[in-house]
Amino acid sequence: MKKLLFAVLLLVTMILAACQDKEVTEAPAEPDLILHLSKSEGKDYSLYKKIEDKETVTMVMDLLSHVDWENAEVSMSRQPDYKIRTINRDSTVSYEQATYAIWISPQKDRLEAVIEGQSKYGKVTKENTKKLLPILESP
Repeated sequence: MKKLLFAVLLLVTMILAACQDKEVTEAPAEPDLILHLSKSEGKDYSLYKKIEDKETVTMVMDLLSHVDWENAEVSMSRQPDYKIRTINRDSTVSYEQATYAIWISPQKDRLEAVIEGQSKYGKVTKENTKKLLPILESP
């Protein structure tokens, strides 16, 4: 009986020692704030870019926060050129989750935006359009 108990304890010890030798790898944590950019494809939108870079996300969100938003229901003549959907997993970050519908003016010098579901409309300044448009247009 003592030999059996000793054998079981030895076996358990060997198993535990083997488990400790394995390197534990954790998946990298996903960023707290992500932007999903979608392009119009007929009547639907398809995700073409996912921005996780904190610096770029912060810049885009800051540009959108500087829009002079008006409470207005607007009816545009065409579908938005782009949609930006924010995903916020951090309750300490001040950005709220929202979907921005973005239209490019015919001269490509201004962006117009609507925050979907909030009846907010605004025009991005020409200066900020020059910063935001390359992000939207790059693959």
